Amino acid sequence: YGYVVNPLFQAVAQVNQAVRGARDQLREIERALTQEPQLRQQHRQMEQQVDHLRDVILAEEELPVVIERLTTVAGQTGVKLQLITPQRPLVSATETKPSSSAPLCTEIPIQLDALTGFHQLGAFLSRVEQGEQPIQLRSLRISENPKLLRRHVVKMTLVAYMMPSRKAA
Repeated sequence: YGYVVNPLFQAVAQVNQAVRGARDQLREIERALTQEPQLRQQHRQMEQQVDHLRDVILAEEELPVVIERLTTVAGQTGVKLQLITPQRPLVSATETKPSSSAPLCTEIPIQLDALTGFHQLGAFLSRVEQGEQPIQLRSLRISENPKLLRRHVVKMTLVAYMMPSRKAA
């Protein structure tokens, strides 16, 4: 009994355990298959969002367009730009893969020095934010202007998010 039946019971227990594992895997596969249409829909929506962002985000070569837009908005809102300087692009942390060296977008800091009042500054930042091109206010420093009490010296850094240069790609 000990030499024949015990090994058979052990083999049956191992087979039962393997069957339970296979059933669990089958349930997981069935669950994934039932979620497939939802996952496909989410995938299509994400592709549409990426396509929209590709249309909205300009390439690095189009940085003059961004600077021209900032200049235009400053003129419309009464912000007197004294200096507008794009700086060296920073590589964004958003990459296609962790091991990949090609970023999805680059951050280009733009230093602005201006004379403006608080209301004009608020209108300027509001219009920049409402624009299609993604731009973020990175830093803002406001100091008094001893010559004009209602105009302040403003130094700010805006970051424009742009597609990597086609030359580098």
